[in-house]
Amino acid sequence: MQTAVFGFIDDPEANLDDLAGYCADLGVDITAQGFDQRINPAAVEFLKVMLSQALEQFKHTVALPVPILHQFSAVNLLDSTSLSLPEGMVEEYPGCGGDGPQASVKVHLNFEFLYGNLEQLVLRPGKEPDQQFETYLDWVQPGSLNLKDLGYFDLDSLRTLAGTKQAYYISRLLPGVGLATATGQPCNLYELLKQQPRQPFELAVQLGVDHHLPARLIAIPLPQEVANRRRQRAKQNAQRKGRTLSQAYLNSLDWLIFVTNVPASMLTIEQVALLYRVRWQIELVFKLWKSYGGLKRIAGLRRERVLYELYAKMIGLVLTQFLLAPWRMPQGYLANREVSLFKVRDILQDLARDLMQALPVLADLLAVLTTLVQRIERFGFKQKRKKQPNVCHALALASTVYVLEIDLDQDIELPFL
Repeated sequence: MQTAVFGFIDDPEANLDDLAGYCADLGVDITAQGFDQRINPAAVEFLKVMLSQALEQFKHTVALPVPILHQFSAVNLLDSTSLSLPEGMVEEYPGCGGDGPQASVKVHLNFEFLYGNLEQLVLRPGKEPDQQFETYLDWVQPGSLNLKDLGYFDLDSLRTLAGTKQAYYISRLLPGVGLATATGQPCNLYELLKQQPRQPFELAVQLGVDHHLPARLIAIPLPQEVANRRRQRAKQNAQRKGRTLSQAYLNSLDWLIFVTNVPASMLTIEQVALLYRVRWQIELVFKLWKSYGGLKRIAGLRRERVLYELYAKMIGLVLTQFLLAPWRMPQGYLANREVSLFKVRDILQDLARDLMQALPVLADLLAVLTTLVQRIERFGFKQKRKKQPNVCHALALASTVYVLEIDLDQDIELPFL
C-alpha cells in the first residue's frame, strides 16, 4: 500500500518498473514482473478495504469559520465523474456506448464542504443514470444542507431528504417537473416567468403532479450574454440528440431557477444563490483528480491491474484532500486568500518519497509534515483576487450581514464569534 499510494502521488503515470523502484526505497527487492504477480484479486480487495478505512480515518472535526454555514450540521456536495476502462471490463462496468467508451466507471462522490471531508466514494457502471444513485441518502445527517447536480434531481429523493432525513436541499429545477401553487392550483412556469419583471423573486410551490412536495421556487435573472450562451449550448445539445426545444423553454433560460426547502428565515434569495455556488467546489476536486491525480489515465488491460491502480490513486487523493482542508481559510474569518489545490498537490508530489520513507518513525514524519506546512504557507496559494472574492471569502462576507441581522433581531451574543 505504501508503494502504490505514494508511488502514484509521486508519479501518476508510474509503471511497474517505477513501482518496483519505490519498493527498493523501502528495502524490498522485487522485479517489475514479481510486483505484477502480486497484483491479484486479494490485492484489489485489500486496497478497496483500505480506501474505506481512509475515508473513515482522514476526518477533520473543525468547521469553516463561516457562521452562515453553521445553521447546518453539514454541507454535502454530490456529483459524479466518469472514467474510461479497457473494453475487457465491459460486462462489469458497461459504458454509455455511442461515441463514448464501451466500458467506463462512474465515481459518485459525496464531498462534505463544511469540514472539508470526502464522505463517500462509490463506483458504479458508467451507463447507470445519476438519478438511480440513492446510496448517498444513507449518509445524510439531520439538519444538513445537500447540494446536488441536476442529474440527481429526483422527487422521491427530495421527499426523503425533507421528510425522513429532516435535512435541507437546494437544487436547480429540472425542466418539465410539474408545478402547483401553495394552494394546489396548476402553475405554468414559462407563463409565470413571462409576467415577471427582470428581478429576483420567489414563490411558494408544490413540486410534482403526484408528490405535492412543498418548496420555495427562486428565480434570478441572468445577464443577457450569459443567457445567450445557455441558449446556444441548449440548442447544440438538442441538435446532437435529435430533439427540438420549445420557444418557451428557450426563453426560460434567461433565468436561473432553484427549488429549496430551506425557509426564508434561514436563507434569503441572494444567500440561496450564493450557497449553490459552493457546489462548484466539487468540480475543482474532480479536476484535481483527473489532471493531477492521474485518474484520467489508468494503465493496463487486466482487471486487477486497473482496479489496483484506481483504488491506490483514490487513497492518495483522500490523503491529499485531508492535507488540503485546513488551508481553505488559513488567516481567519475575512482573509481573502484561496489555497490552490494544484499547487498543494505539486508540493505533496515533491515530498511523496520523503513521506513514504518517514512513516515508520514519528519524529521523521513530523519533520516532513513541518516542511509540507512551510511550503504550503509560502507557495500554496493563489494570487489575491482584486475584483471578485473567492467562494470562502464570499461566504464570510455574507456571514457578516447574516450575523448583524441575527444580532438586530435577537440581540444575542453568538458563541462562535
